[in-house]
Formats: sequence, C-alpha cells, structure tokens
Amino acid sequence: MSFSAARPRLADLIGLALSSTCLIHCLALPMLLLLAPALGHWIALPEWTHAAILTLALPAAFAAMRAGWRRHGRIAPPLAAAAGLGLLALGLAAHEGWMGFADPAVTDRLLTSIGALALAGAHLANWRLSHHI
Repeated sequence: MSFSAARPRLADLIGLALSSTCLIHCLALPMLLLLAPALGHWIALPEWTHAAILTLALPAAFAAMRAGWRRHGRIAPPLAAAAGLGLLALGLAAHEGWMGFADPAVTDRLLTSIGALALAGAHLANWRLSHHI
C-alpha cells in the first residue's frame, strides 16, 4: 500500500479513536465518578478537554471524509460526520453554558454522546465503503 493510499485509512482510524475517546469521556467518566466519588479528584479532566477533542476531530473528519468521497463518491458518511461534528459543537456550547438550558451537564452529555456516535459511525461507514471497492 502506498503512502497516499494509507492516509485516508489513517485519518479514519484517528477519527474513530477521537470519537471513541469522546464517547468514553462522556459516558464512562461520569459513571466512574458516580461509582467512586473518592477518585473524582484524580480522574477529573481539565475544562478544555471538550474543545481540544473537537479541535482534533474537525481536521481528522475533514481529511477522512474528503478522501473517502474521492474514492467511493457516497454522500452519507460526510453528512453523518457533519451532523456528528455539529452535535459535538452544540455539546461544547451546552457545557460552557452558552445555550441557556436548565441543566447544561445533561444537555452536554446527550448532545456529545449522540454526536460522537454519529461521527464514529460516519468514520466506520467511510472506511468500509473506501476499502470494499
């Protein structure tokens, strides 16, 4: 496999890893914190974690979806990725309190979890379509 052929696969792998990290952060970390409150001080992530994950996910998704589009020409993966990234951005806005919801923590978890699943699904579909042609 040439370097140019390996780049889209790498971008999808990075996108899947970032989406999974986001999902774990949103779902598993709160569960861990609920089950073991004493560990909360050691496990707590900095406030900038949401923004950092989104900042890394944007170029990875763009590179992967662009390469996939060129290879398979299907619109569904890029649309799912855009929806997922949009939900991640809304989750960040809720987390920061910019949306004025009664419970920003619940809104953040819900939007971010759905966004991470959509983005992971987009990367998985893109990978499968790109490598089964």
